[in-house]
Amino acid sequence: MLDIIRSIEIFIYPMGILALIGIVLSFERMVFLHKGQVQPEAFLEGIKNLLRKGRWVEGITVCEETPGVVARLTKTILVYAQQKENAGALEDIAQKYALLELPKLTRHIGSLRVIGQMASLIGLMGTLYFFLKGFWTLGNLNAYTHFASFTPYIVSAISVSFIGVLEMFFCYIAYHFLMGRVRALIFDIEWTCGEMLLFLKTQMNK
Repeated sequence: MLDIIRSIEIFIYPMGILALIGIVLSFERMVFLHKGQVQPEAFLEGIKNLLRKGRWVEGITVCEETPGVVARLTKTILVYAQQKENAGALEDIAQKYALLELPKLTRHIGSLRVIGQMASLIGLMGTLYFFLKGFWTLGNLNAYTHFASFTPYIVSAISVSFIGVLEMFFCYIAYHFLMGRVRALIFDIEWTCGEMLLFLKTQMNK
C-alpha cells in the first residue's frame, strides 16, 4: 500500500488534504448528531408529567440541561406557551424554530459529497498526467525501448485513480450515513412539535 501511495508522487498532497478534511468533518458531525439524539418519547413523557403538576419552570430547566434539538425545541414551545399573547400562534412559532434547527443539523454534511467528487476528479487528472508523462518519455526514447520502462507510469496512473475512487467511496458512505441520522432527527422534531402542541392544547382547554 505504501508503494502505491509513493507512486502517485505530488498528487499525494491534495489527496491527503481532502482525506484529512473528510475525516475531520465526518467525525465532528457524528459527534454532534450523536450528542443531540435523545429518546423523544421518554423525554416528552417526563416533561408532560412536570407540566401536569404545574411545574413549568422545572420542565424548562430540564430542557436547558438536556442536549439536543428535541430539548431545545421543547424549551422554545414551553417558553412561548407561557405567554398568553403567543398562545394562538404557538403552532407557527414551533414550525419557525423547527426550520431554524435544520441548517444546524445539515451543516458541513454536503461538503463530504464535494470532497468525494474532488477526490475522483483529482484521481482522473492524475491518471491523465501519468499516461501523458509516460507516452512523452517513450516518445523521446528509441523505437526499441522495452515496454517495462512504461510500466511505472501505468502503475502510477492506476494508483492515483484507485485512491481517488476510494476516497469518494468513503465520503459518500459518510454522507449517506449522516443524512440518515439527520432524517431520524427531523422525524423526532416533527413528532415533538405535534405531540407538544396537542398536549398543550389539551391542557389549555381544561
